[in-house]
Amino acid sequence: MRVKFWGVRGSTPTPERRNSRYGGNTACIEIRLADDTLIVLDCGSGLRALGKSLLGEYGDRPIQGYLFLTHFHWDHIQGIPFFLPLYKEGNTFLFHSVMRERSELEAAIEGQMANPYFPVDMSAMRALRHFFELAGERINIHGAILSSAQLNHPQGCVGYRLEAEGAIFVLATDTEPGSAFHDRSVRELARDADVFVYDAQFTPEQLAGEKKGWGHSTWAEGVRIAQECGVKRLVLFHHDPDSDDAYVDGLVDKARVDFPSTTGAAEGLEINLPGGEILGAPSLEGQERRTERRYHFELPVHVEWREATGETKQTEGLAQDISSSGIYFLAPQKIQGNQPVELELVLPDEITHRGELGIRFAATPVRQKQMNGSAGSVKRRVGVGARLKPAEKSSAASPGQPSGSPKK
Repeated sequence: MRVKFWGVRGSTPTPERRNSRYGGNTACIEIRLADDTLIVLDCGSGLRALGKSLLGEYGDRPIQGYLFLTHFHWDHIQGIPFFLPLYKEGNTFLFHSVMRERSELEAAIEGQMANPYFPVDMSAMRALRHFFELAGERINIHGAILSSAQLNHPQGCVGYRLEAEGAIFVLATDTEPGSAFHDRSVRELARDADVFVYDAQFTPEQLAGEKKGWGHSTWAEGVRIAQECGVKRLVLFHHDPDSDDAYVDGLVDKARVDFPSTTGAAEGLEINLPGGEILGAPSLEGQERRTERRYHFELPVHVEWREATGETKQTEGLAQDISSSGIYFLAPQKIQGNQPVELELVLPDEITHRGELGIRFAATPVRQKQMNGSAGSVKRRVGVGARLKPAEKSSAASPGQPSGSPKK
């Protein structure tokens, strides 16, 4: 199964430059099974981007999804009115919550669109919507077994454990340690998990002081649970609105001292299970953070890479940003993740006055994100952040001479 993070923030969206690497959208995680079954855990503001991605992927084909809510606080449901597939006839979505009456679940979801909070009501949504109350039982979703457990959070919350295709994925967010019953529940969920996504909104110092009773946890408790329960990878989640990228980096670094297989949840982060391959994680997995000076420009770039099948692919893109360790460019299609690519920046004759000048780089993509086209643009594009290989990034062809890659 494939896990992708669309929203990782807690409490309220924070679309700010200081959060650009980890992201500012609230909780939303997509899980895809091998047969393409769509499972969504929480419907925070990250659900909006997931919806746009699904429409682009499915086109005119109907979409069916299983949506599971941990609880009804705003940061976990506020993406629902902006989830475009709900407005398309022929789609079907099955909403689930634990220990809530069906009428309460439906009212919580639809109530945020009631007058005077939203300009249209749920009647504008043409997709079929079904609502289910779970009583804590294990359920089977196309062969995947999902179970849940109560967590320690004001007004209640549940965590989810998904066992599918030889792997175990666990989400335990919005939970505060200190209750013996709930602490046992979290550990039962986390037992032998391949990926354990855990609430790390506060520091241990905050939790011991002014944040006690707010219903959230810390990186230190996540490490403790991961060590006790045989977790393979810990993912720190539900970042505080006031925690910028550098601050989250620091929490991840602290956690890695005692549990090296720790990652900070970031928008666009993908984890393939059971292998545990990580894709699209900005500033994670040992990547050098780009603190050096960046140069902004727009230049044609030729991109060449090798698919898993061995087939060589190439395309033309547009480079926009470079530093001594990384480059960012736009491409018309997704590139094989975590595989080396060959790039060639092309300085046109209008700049050199000596013919085209090609500058070659070797790089490895570390994050990819579907981009909206600019005004008047027809083609969809993918934004690619890549880490340059220092030993190979200085090759250049002589002005006016062929540089080894085709110019189109």
